[in-house]
Amino acid sequence: MEINITAKIGDRFTHGLQEVLSVIDQINQSHDDEDILVFSENIFITPLFILPLMVYISGCNKEIRYRYTNNYLDTICFGTGGIIPEKIGTNEFNQLLNKCSSKTYIPIISFPTSVNYTKERNGVISTIEDILSNQSKLQPNITRGLKYLIGEIVDNIVEHSESERGYIFTQYFPRKRYLDVCIADRGITLLGSYRKMTGNTIEDHLSAMKAANQGISTKNLPDAENRGYGILTSKKMIIGGLSGNFIMLSGNALYLKSREVDQSTALPDIVNWQGTIVAMRIPYVNKRFDYIDFVE
Repeated sequence: MEINITAKIGDRFTHGLQEVLSVIDQINQSHDDEDILVFSENIFITPLFILPLMVYISGCNKEIRYRYTNNYLDTICFGTGGIIPEKIGTNEFNQLLNKCSSKTYIPIISFPTSVNYTKERNGVISTIEDILSNQSKLQPNITRGLKYLIGEIVDNIVEHSESERGYIFTQYFPRKRYLDVCIADRGITLLGSYRKMTGNTIEDHLSAMKAANQGISTKNLPDAENRGYGILTSKKMIIGGLSGNFIMLSGNALYLKSREVDQSTALPDIVNWQGTIVAMRIPYVNKRFDYIDFVE
């Protein structure tokens, strides 16, 4: 079946999410062994649209092919499943990302979560953070906050998701002075992580989403977050410190947070993301922001 992707995705932060869920639903509803995604030539692509789509396809049990003339999709390594650092080696990876210092994006990176690759993974994330800082000429105070935010989400994937890989894609918008970061996995979801707890009483994705965003830990420790997933600190930093936006999708539960919105929603049953997606919009010009004000 051919699936036409023609919607003009706007640049509001939530734009792209509904569109990608619609495409995924069409793939799920198709009875064909092979589907073809046909991208319109002038489609506007956001991290919140393209990364979840690629991650979903990477775990899809059917053949998915693409048809497009937009070179940007090749540039960000969409069709190849992202850059796999351990396959190309540290030097080549660093050289590849250094070429992005003058660009407005970092290609999709697929990083390993295994403890055996801890050193390599830390090096990959550090390189990504440094390139992001150089691209948008971040002030040191914003750079420190950005490193905390990315580090927390990656640590959550490594510690909680049981996903073999994590994925990250970033795009910054110099005219509007904000940075979009999307990080995803195909793991056991927030609910799956809570279900591993002794005495767990959380039975659905929405309850798990609310618990995670209230700082309820998945570890049976008296003082464990109350670190939970580190989400509380991250949200305070993004919303309170930087006037940004935060989205989390896990299973069929969606959470939106901005200065105007704080909402958890159960999506229709046809929507069930196997894993967790976190997306952040980070305004990067803020002289008053101080990272240390938000670190507990």
